[in-house]
Amino acid sequence: MLSLEQIKMMVLAAELGSFSACARKMGKVQSAVSHGISTLEIDLGVELFDRSSRNPKLTVAGERLIRSARNLLAQADEFQKIAQSIEKKEEGALTIAIDDGVTNKKLAELFKRLDDKFPSTQIDVLTMASTDICQEIASNNVDLGVMFTELDMTKEVDFCYVGSVDYIAVCHPLYPLSEIEVKLPSDLSSYRQIAVRGKLKQESHNLTSISPKVWWSSSHYNVLELVKQQVGWAYLPLFLVEELLVSGELRKVSIAFDHKAWNVPVDLVFSKGTEKGPVFKWLFDELKLIFN
Repeated sequence: MLSLEQIKMMVLAAELGSFSACARKMGKVQSAVSHGISTLEIDLGVELFDRSSRNPKLTVAGERLIRSARNLLAQADEFQKIAQSIEKKEEGALTIAIDDGVTNKKLAELFKRLDDKFPSTQIDVLTMASTDICQEIASNNVDLGVMFTELDMTKEVDFCYVGSVDYIAVCHPLYPLSEIEVKLPSDLSSYRQIAVRGKLKQESHNLTSISPKVWWSSSHYNVLELVKQQVGWAYLPLFLVEELLVSGELRKVSIAFDHKAWNVPVDLVFSKGTEKGPVFKWLFDELKLIFN
């Protein structure tokens, strides 16, 4: 009967170039490795190694089998990790909804650390407008939301304020608004604003459009592309446009009533009364540090 230990001996002997090196790696005597590989060859009815030279080499049959052998070991390792994850009561899957207006570099890097720490948990990352995230959390379709504060939804979900994102008004350098000083909101009435809202056609209370001429998108990145094409102007996260302002690809709109960058609060949002597992708790604590 085949054993994973024998298959591991075959793979290590092939990779390290000798039975003795394989034995040292596995903490065994060489005779045990030689016997294990010989037994594997008998069970398979195939000669795996050519032993005619000082260092054994894979035969043609061995070369054909080595890839499958490596896959078997990888699958066995994954099997064991999943079992360990279950023993630790780690969630099998977690759905996270994120407003892309908060998706800065630190947030992206966090998911790499999440993968390193909980490799057996399946993560589903959804991108949607903050107003839609609230509804998905309230409907228990999403485990955790990272979004801009929506005060009218706090009765339906639990939330934790974690920081804020700076917004500024921008446009293309050739867009007419780039040469005008905006003193009053009414001065913007002739210029199309590109704003964000979700599938429910609701704007965030913190990011309500102020121009009577508006196009909408559910993604800040789509809004940015429309601004770059001179379709209109927009309030966008500073982290998203900072380099474009430095390079001259975008220009800050001169708005007198925006003395400072528009500071928009960010919340972590989750369902009321649901039990949280170790993956959720770790991610929740790490997300609290992203926007400080």
